[in-house]
Amino acid sequence: MIEQAVPASQETLEADYTEAVVPAHARRSNFRILMTFLSMQVVFGAVLVGYGARLGGLTLGELMIAMAIAATVMTVYCIGSANVGAVAGQTHAVTTRNVFGTVGSWLVSLLLVIDGMGFYLFTVLFIVTIAEALFGTLPAVALLTAALAFVMIVNNYFGFTGLQRFAQYVAVPVIILWGIYATIKAFTSVPGDVLAQVSHAGSPQTLLLATGAMVGLSTWGNEPDIFRYSKPGAASWWNIPTLAVSYFLGAFIFPIMGYFVAALSNDPDTAGAIKYFANFSVFGLAPLMMLVLLVNQWAIQDGNLYIAINGAQNLLSRIPGWRREFTVIGLGVVAGVLTFILPNLQTTFNIVTGIGSVTVPTASTIMAIDIFLVPRLFGLRRPLHRVANWNELAVANWPAIVALVAGTLVGGYCAGLIPILPGFGATYIGFPALQAWLTGAIVYLIIVAVVARNPQAREILGYARIGDSEPMVAAAQAA
Repeated sequence: MIEQAVPASQETLEADYTEAVVPAHARRSNFRILMTFLSMQVVFGAVLVGYGARLGGLTLGELMIAMAIAATVMTVYCIGSANVGAVAGQTHAVTTRNVFGTVGSWLVSLLLVIDGMGFYLFTVLFIVTIAEALFGTLPAVALLTAALAFVMIVNNYFGFTGLQRFAQYVAVPVIILWGIYATIKAFTSVPGDVLAQVSHAGSPQTLLLATGAMVGLSTWGNEPDIFRYSKPGAASWWNIPTLAVSYFLGAFIFPIMGYFVAALSNDPDTAGAIKYFANFSVFGLAPLMMLVLLVNQWAIQDGNLYIAINGAQNLLSRIPGWRREFTVIGLGVVAGVLTFILPNLQTTFNIVTGIGSVTVPTASTIMAIDIFLVPRLFGLRRPLHRVANWNELAVANWPAIVALVAGTLVGGYCAGLIPILPGFGATYIGFPALQAWLTGAIVYLIIVAVVARNPQAREILGYARIGDSEPMVAAAQAA
C-alpha cells in the first residue's frame, strides 16, 4: 500500500481517522498498543467474576480453570477480530460498510452503540457504588451519577491519542502494581481451611457460567477500533503477544483477588465487600482506594465510549457538516440522562455482559472469516484499501446478515437474553458467547460455499464498488 504523508492539520480534520484508513506513519508501536489494550482488560470490575464464583460455590481451582478457558477462547477469537483492524486500518463501524453493505452496516453500528453505552453506564454505576461503599450515602447521588457519565467523555474528545496516553502513563501502571500487591496479600492472608470451605451465600455458579461472565466482561467486539493503529502481519506477530498477555492478566489478577476477598469477608453484599477490601488493601484509606479505582474505571470508560462513538459516527456521517466532536458530546449527554433509569449493579452487569458477548463479537467473527478465510478457501477477496462512501455500497451482504442474526439468536437464547421467550433472565445453556460466534461463522461459510461459484457471487456478497484491494491489503488477507 502506498502511503502519503498527512500533515498535522489534515490529521486534525480527519478526526481520529474515524472515516479514513489509518496511514502507516500514524500506526503505534507494539508496546503502546499493549498498554492501551491492557488498560481495558486489567479491570477492577473483574473482581465481581471471582467474587460471584466464590459465593456461588466454585472452588479456587475451578475458578482458575474457568479463567484459563476464558483467556484462551478470547485470545483465539481476537486474533481474527483485532487483525481485521490491523489489516483494514479502519474502525469497526466503517469496515462493516465494505463487509455487510448498507443495511448490515446500520445494524452492526446500532449494536456498537447499544453495547458501548451499556458497558459505559454499567461502569458509571459501578464507580458510584464503590464511592458509596467507601464514603457512605452520597448527596444527590442521581445528579452525581449523571454528571460523572458526562464528565468521563473527556479523553474520547481527543480520539485514540487521548486513550493511549492516559492508558500508558496512568491507568496501566497504577492498576497492575496495586492489583498484584492486593492479590499477593490476599493469597497470603486467607487460611487454608477457610479457602477450602466454599461458601454458597450467592446465586449458584457453574464453571461455564464463570467463564461466560469473564468473556462477556472482556470481549467487546470492537477490537478493530483499537488495533487499526497497530502494524499488520509479521511486524506485530499478528498482535498475538498483546492479546495473550492482556487477556491472561485480566482473567487472573482481579477475578482471583475477588475470590480471596469473598473468602475473607464472606459478605454477599457487594458494597460491604468493597468497604472490607479498602480496609484490607489500602490500610483503610478510602480516598486512596477511590483514586486507584477511578483511574482504572476511567480507562475502561474510554474504551466503552469509544465503541459507541465510532458506531454512532458511522450512522451520523451522512449528515452534512456532522463532526466527531458532536457525537462525543451528544453521547455524553445521552449517558447522563440514561443513568436515571439504570437497574441495580448486578442486574446491569448480567445484562451488559450477556448482550455484549453475543452481538458485536459475532459480527466481528464474520468479518474475520470474510477477510482472512474466504479468500483462501474460495478466492473471493473483498476490497478494503479505503473506506467506502455510502453511495458505493451494495444494499446488503445478505449472507453475512443472516449469519449475524443466526449467531445472535443462538447466543441470546442460550444466555436467556430474549424477553419474549420463556426462561428470560434464568436460562444459561453451555457457553453462549462461543456458541454464538461459531454459529455465525459456520452459517456464513456454508452460504459463501454455496454462492462462491455463482457468476454473481460478488453482488450476492455485497461487495462495495471501490475497485480492487491494493497489494499489501491483498497479501495480508491471504497470509
